[in-house]
Amino acid sequence: MHTMPAPPPSMPSPPAETPEKSEVGESETLPPWAKITLTSAEAEIEKLIVRNELKDAEVTYFCQVEPILQDGPQCGLVALAMASQEYTNPVSVSQLLAEARVRGFTQHGEVYSVDYMGTLAAEYLPDHRPDILVDLQTCPDTLTHALAHGAMVLIPYDSDFNHAPCLKRGHKAHWAILVGLISSRQGYYVLARHGKSRHLACWPLRDLIESNGNLEEEGTARHAGGYVIPKGGVGGQRGLRGRALALHPYI
Repeated sequence: MHTMPAPPPSMPSPPAETPEKSEVGESETLPPWAKITLTSAEAEIEKLIVRNELKDAEVTYFCQVEPILQDGPQCGLVALAMASQEYTNPVSVSQLLAEARVRGFTQHGEVYSVDYMGTLAAEYLPDHRPDILVDLQTCPDTLTHALAHGAMVLIPYDSDFNHAPCLKRGHKAHWAILVGLISSRQGYYVLARHGKSRHLACWPLRDLIESNGNLEEEGTARHAGGYVIPKGGVGGQRGLRGRALALHPYI
């Protein structure tokens, strides 16, 4: 048997032992709504664990979110709408689109700024504290820490033909909402949903962070009329590169 690679040194080491039962949110630090046992999503997650050949896999955190498919370049707004399902009256994508247009954040639904997403989250998710995570390439543990403590995370990355993270310099920029964290002997994996699939995705955290760190510019195949790009560009301080938005529940 070959030796599995260790997790990145900058990340906290995953647990070495497999728990006796697949249960989410056993830590007392998680909010009550996160302390759930995998039920309807269990089969799908187990298939993802098998498909990725994850050894000693433990679901550290999972939050059930129903998929919403996007219509046009609305992936960020769709991700935020999915996050709002924690509320009795979740916000719709059309509501978010209208607000984003009024504020000058978008023309067609695109959102090229984590700051813009944070502003919308503060307006429509009042029971969650938006926290912009920065320098993810040098501090990836900020992302795992947020997930392990019950936050949902909205993160931009480059989407490949199968929607997995890739490196296209931002030309395939896409948004996903991270709803789960898996620790294994291979390192950390994240469970994600996004607006181009009804299925739960499972990606190596390293690949996602690397993809996030390569977001430098918008693609050349732009929507007629152009997109709203923040000052400093996609790779700037108000853009997408190296950044994500954690939504911490107030408890």
